[in-house]
Amino acid sequence: MSRSRGSSIRTAVVVGACLAALAACTGSNASAGGAGDEASPGVSADDISVGYLVADSGTLSKRLGFNIINDGGYAVTSKGVQAAVDYVNANGGAGGRKMTAVIKPYDSNLDSPEYAEAQCRAFTQDSKVFAVAMEAQFQNNSRPCYQASRTIMLDLTLIAHDQTEFQSFSPYLWSPSIPALDTFVQQQLQVTQGAGWFTGTKGVKVVAPDTDVTRRVAEQIVLPYLKAQGITNSDAFYIDVSNAGTLGATTSAALNSATNQGQDRVFTIGGTRVLDVMLAVPEAESLNAKYSISSFDYPAFLVDNPGTIVGAKRSGMAGLGYSPALDMRLNSSDEVFPDPTRPTEGLCKKIIDDAGATPPETARENYRVDMQFCESTLLLKAALDKAPKDVTPNGFRDAVWGLGTTWIAATTYGSSWQPNQYAGATVVRGTLWDDNCTLTGRTAKGCFRWGTGDIALPAPAAAVAPAASQPATTP
Repeated sequence: MSRSRGSSIRTAVVVGACLAALAACTGSNASAGGAGDEASPGVSADDISVGYLVADSGTLSKRLGFNIINDGGYAVTSKGVQAAVDYVNANGGAGGRKMTAVIKPYDSNLDSPEYAEAQCRAFTQDSKVFAVAMEAQFQNNSRPCYQASRTIMLDLTLIAHDQTEFQSFSPYLWSPSIPALDTFVQQQLQVTQGAGWFTGTKGVKVVAPDTDVTRRVAEQIVLPYLKAQGITNSDAFYIDVSNAGTLGATTSAALNSATNQGQDRVFTIGGTRVLDVMLAVPEAESLNAKYSISSFDYPAFLVDNPGTIVGAKRSGMAGLGYSPALDMRLNSSDEVFPDPTRPTEGLCKKIIDDAGATPPETARENYRVDMQFCESTLLLKAALDKAPKDVTPNGFRDAVWGLGTTWIAATTYGSSWQPNQYAGATVVRGTLWDDNCTLTGRTAKGCFRWGTGDIALPAPAAAVAPAASQPATTP
């Protein structure tokens, strides 16, 4: 693929601008706090108030000319959210309480720390919600704001949390449909090696957004693993995603560093669209390297926007996925939708369709956002049905941990709950790029395929003090 340097730079700036607005990365340093044994706000014996922060990226995507999955946008998603709440209320409520939905848009075009804090205050001070299911919360100050108000967070944002961070926010921060990054990457390394991705490598550049979470995972898991495999020419490069300029500059610097050190593999962790931007900068054309992939990297973007990246660099991609709606596109798999082995997927689809909130295109990936809000609502019900009537944040935590395998997420390959676990996606599959794949309605070839069957992630680590140093581990 031949492109001018000027074209590549323009593409990087456009992609970077979108990333900066949609995903200013977060790395929480919040310490464990909050009165977890005091009565929760937003809940009484008869009623419970739940906030829903729904991303509205339509204006930004149109301005930047990106192709995004057509899920119907905020209007359709908010209708689906209300339908899930109505379903809970028609089926015994949440612990016998009537659930009230407080639905607000999060305009990605306005994303900033000030905007994120204003939304938090609106939920926690004005509406006094018990919990908030939230998208697009990439700002550093968003989660500490909710924690300070003792508000349960069901985080649907495509961002990486590890066990240490979950524990620092305990019992408030939960990811119903996203795995913990540390256990996920442990398995990703094994699956990627099994696919032969490391075979014959001259060296590996580990690239990640510059956060506490990704630094821990890179330095305590990835680099020790590579060293144990005899890959000594490896190091980590951290990307500054503060704005479009720093993001473009540091992704270029990462690839220049790989070139200078003779490294021919780029292993990305932590998502935050770093891979999308890195494949758009001019240096991607000159570096002869293979790239890793995971659901955190939003694989659908690489399929839907080949004109913004060096498309040839998708060849040889291998990695790990946790979400069929993120990993696969229409016709890239023969798995039925909804999958009968994931009953929550079928239930949520019925709830959404019966309410007239069906997205304009009816493939699994178009339902994903509404499905995440639906499954989060059903998780709240399942936990509150088990929790004591005088529910506290700690009581909610213990109730979630007691669900075991009785509650299954709609948007993952599999899920379960147990003590010390805050991330619900516990089953993954290997992912590979297929150059010859043809998707319905597409002229350009290429898509991701599954490279393995279901794989269970390792159990979460036991609770430790958030500030304690973690030993280096390898899978």
